[in-house]
Amino acid sequence: MLPRREIRNWPVRHKLAAILAITLVPVIGFMLLYLTTLQQFLLVQEEVNRLYAVQLQTDDILSEMTDVQDGFRGFVLTRNEKFLEPFYTAQENFDPSLHRLKGLVRKDSERQRRLASIEEQVRAFLQLKNRLINDVRFGQLVPVREHIESGTGAALLAEIQNALADFEDLEKTALVQEQRRANRLAMVSRYGIVGGIIGIMLLWWLGGRLLARTITSPLATLTFHALEFGKGRMTGPIPVVSTDELGRLARTMEQMAERIEHHISQREAFHEIGKEISTVGPDGLEGVLKRIAERAGSVLNVDIALVLLWNDVIGCWNIGAASGKWHDLLRRSVLIREETPIAIKALTTGTAQMVEDLSMRAEPVLQIRDRLGAKSLLAVPLRGQEGAFGVLALAPTSAKRLFSELEVRLAQQFADQAAIAIMNARLYEAAHHRGEGLQIRLQELERYAANMAHDLKGPARRMAELASLLQIDYKGRFDERADRYLGWIYENGQQLMARIEEVLRLARIGSVREVVAAVDPLEVINDVLKGCAEQIERSGAKVQVAESFPRVACNHIHLFQILDNLIRNALKFCSDKQSPELEIGVRVERRLAVPGSWEKGPVSAGSGREGEKAGSDSSDLHAPVLFVRDNGVGIASEDRERVFEPFERLGRHEAPGTGIGLAIVKKIIELYQGQVWVESELGQGSTFCFTLPLYGEVAPAQGAHEVAEA
Repeated sequence: MLPRREIRNWPVRHKLAAILAITLVPVIGFMLLYLTTLQQFLLVQEEVNRLYAVQLQTDDILSEMTDVQDGFRGFVLTRNEKFLEPFYTAQENFDPSLHRLKGLVRKDSERQRRLASIEEQVRAFLQLKNRLINDVRFGQLVPVREHIESGTGAALLAEIQNALADFEDLEKTALVQEQRRANRLAMVSRYGIVGGIIGIMLLWWLGGRLLARTITSPLATLTFHALEFGKGRMTGPIPVVSTDELGRLARTMEQMAERIEHHISQREAFHEIGKEISTVGPDGLEGVLKRIAERAGSVLNVDIALVLLWNDVIGCWNIGAASGKWHDLLRRSVLIREETPIAIKALTTGTAQMVEDLSMRAEPVLQIRDRLGAKSLLAVPLRGQEGAFGVLALAPTSAKRLFSELEVRLAQQFADQAAIAIMNARLYEAAHHRGEGLQIRLQELERYAANMAHDLKGPARRMAELASLLQIDYKGRFDERADRYLGWIYENGQQLMARIEEVLRLARIGSVREVVAAVDPLEVINDVLKGCAEQIERSGAKVQVAESFPRVACNHIHLFQILDNLIRNALKFCSDKQSPELEIGVRVERRLAVPGSWEKGPVSAGSGREGEKAGSDSSDLHAPVLFVRDNGVGIASEDRERVFEPFERLGRHEAPGTGIGLAIVKKIIELYQGQVWVESELGQGSTFCFTLPLYGEVAPAQGAHEVAEA
């Protein structure tokens, strides 16, 4: 019997052939055996039937001989022809009976010989009886009497009967033997069928077990692991231990899973490396280049990694960074074109270039070989949107090395990430330098504006005062036109002083720090309304104020300036067709993912307690928005952004003011990382909305402690 391990290692086709042999060959053998047994049983049954027929024919001949003897006796005694009817009938039936009997025993020569002897005796007996019957008819009774008295007829009949009895006994013996054989075959058939069915079932069970163990079970295991593999769940070793096609498939799947896991881990490592080398720290572009060189040397296991940046102006290489000890030695040095042909080829073709043995190169001077001692070189281009701008050079110094195709692809992937990191670092530094320059210029402009406004404030004040003195001292001496001119000079001086004061106020915003406190907007609104009481009474305005507001984290004076400007503007730019109506309240809106975007919620005055509760959770997407709504002249959609620019006065230019109030509002709100916008249409009034950090939130840019004062 073959060992189980050897069977397990058979090819699948041999296993299938063996299973088919185990299950089908016994079935075929059993069927052949059963058919053979059945055929023998049918032959035996046919022989039994023949022997029965022989016995019947033998009995018929005995009966016919008896009829011949009885008919002859009756006719001799009575001379009545009617007694000869059975005689003649028996005589006529003898030949057919004998013929049938001969046909039944034609294959047995011994029985043929016996029948021939019996036939001869019967025919002699019939001839004797026919001769005696004729003697009786002709009146010759002496021979008949002698025949009867001598007992010759009886003796002849007895001989025939004895011969037929012997023949019949022989056939009976054969019949009994054949019946026994037939019974044995029937028993063998019955028990053989039962035993064969049981044996076939056992063999089929054995074949099924072999099929399950060697083929279907490994296939099910492979299917399960393939499905798990397809779902992204990397399982352990596949429990298929055979070395056939299924076993080789299992090993292939394991190797594939290992390669995919390796690639995934490699990708994750590359992602982490990409984040590391792309981080622009205080060391700027130089730090990014240094990290690229170090990580390239460690990832690809080389002794020297150089970041070479091509300088189109001077036509040579700038060494941006080097790995290990070479960084301080080579940093900011240059390499000329003629001494770096491999790097030049990588730069111009945009493909990686590899040299296994640098000592075999024909160039008389190769800096990386002669100066740095490199044995081999892999130059990978640093590619940007407009082509390659540098090369990542990787070189072992201890021994020659043939970089594999996988290592070349890995180096190119690393170089592509490094190129992106370098370009981002360059953009960051450029933007940073430009931002610093703009910030310095903006500060200079703010200082210049403050100084200029301060310098202009004195002459403007003196101009207004001089006009006032002339009106007082020379009252009545000037004509009406001169008095009007002096009044214009005085008013323009006052306006110029007010505008200069607003400019100074705008410039001072952010220069002085104040402590942030919890401010109740309702208290500030009441203070503003008290200051505007005369203007409200003169215009007949109706003012509706919410019962409560959430407390905000800001400086009290800043909130006063915001609300004072918004409320006075609402009273100033009222409609001529109806009395001014103002609504000051708070509503809840949902912050969207895009900065500066808000989704309107239901307008609600709300309560201060609810507002504080909502503001206590900074993760809540819903935030309260303070608003001042009026029914004034409104603002066109294209002018909604312009109204917040300094000195922009839209619509009614005859209205008093300097045109800088909303600019102050915007600058104060932006100090607290808030937002301000207007919702308006021409002729339908305006709603100025703004947000401030609630008490309990942190203003991101100010550290939740201090903001600048205007």
